[in-house]
Amino acid sequence: MKHIIVISSILILTTFISSCEKVIDIQVNDEVGRLVIEGVINNTTTEQEIKLSRNTAFSGGNNYPAVSGATVLVRDQNQNEYTFVETAAGTYKAQQLTGIPGETYTMEVRVDQDKYQATSQMPQIVSLDSIAVEKPKFGDKEKRNIKVFYKDPADQINQYRFIVFLNDKQLKDIYAVNDDFNNGNDINLTLRPDDVDIFPGDHIRVEMLCVDKTVYNYWYSLMQQSANSGVTPSNPPTNISPATLGYFSAHTFSTKSIQVD
Repeated sequence: MKHIIVISSILILTTFISSCEKVIDIQVNDEVGRLVIEGVINNTTTEQEIKLSRNTAFSGGNNYPAVSGATVLVRDQNQNEYTFVETAAGTYKAQQLTGIPGETYTMEVRVDQDKYQATSQMPQIVSLDSIAVEKPKFGDKEKRNIKVFYKDPADQINQYRFIVFLNDKQLKDIYAVNDDFNNGNDINLTLRPDDVDIFPGDHIRVEMLCVDKTVYNYWYSLMQQSANSGVTPSNPPTNISPATLGYFSAHTFSTKSIQVD
């Protein structure tokens, strides 16, 4: 049975681009100078990356000071240790680590005298089958939406995050779903980008990340807060201890691209 889901776009809080400039800035409280950790381990052979910065006041603009000179490492469940080397200010990378689905990874970050840890289990791979671009049947018929298609495994509890790129530029939107109501179904998911128009000739790329429950909760919390603008925002739940801003995610990765007709 096909299951159709429609998700409106939500703004990202803490996604970096390479210069530590955030895609968008949403201040969740008045605290400034707190450490922000964005740690990612995936199942590809590309370099794994962990980024460190400090948050700033809302009036401080969109640039977040990088944190250099930290000690950053990841251990797998067999206690193999991988050191992340600072390749640019606040950006730490490891070349010899490829994540394995089902394995658990622990991140450790030392900044000055402070130590932070987080654990994440990499889910099994769910492949993105295809993507498409369509005009809606109702509403603004000139506003194109993106559709993604995949098969949700019936024997797993799954959580997903989708990231959309338009002409190689990451959009400001975040999409997070789980399979609470569609476990084992063929999924037909509509992603509705915010504040951008899609035209013929545009190039669309969608990344599907299979994330664990704690990382899903992080993104889902931001989604809920953004959808309820009258609610006083708060920091999303983190899997980092002691609590700081950000998350550590060991996830699988699948991607598809399309050129708009």
